[in-house]
Amino acid sequence: MQTLKRIYAAPHELLHVLALMIIGRKPVFVGGDHVIIPGDLTTAQYVFVAGLPALVFFGFTALGAIWLLNAPTPSHAGAAVAVILAAGFGAAGTVGDMQLIMARIMQREGKQ
Repeated sequence: MQTLKRIYAAPHELLHVLALMIIGRKPVFVGGDHVIIPGDLTTAQYVFVAGLPALVFFGFTALGAIWLLNAPTPSHAGAAVAVILAAGFGAAGTVGDMQLIMARIMQREGKQ
């Protein structure tokens, strides 16, 4: 598990930082394995910032699946499986982010 964390933590967290930069904000704190997102983001901004890693990793997993289905040779199929595995582990690491997004949305719904 530590090996996976070493491989995927930096790209995952840098995607959060990138999302914050896109909306013109800065993270409160950037650590090796987590980013503290400002608490005053709108729900849409929060969903974007917290969800960008999931979008990227699930997107690459889906692209790998499409490449696998359209692979003309076994070597192309092997490369597609490698993409699916690499991106799939990254996608699995975004489950916590998706839970936080759902909690934020449910909290917002409860306040209205």
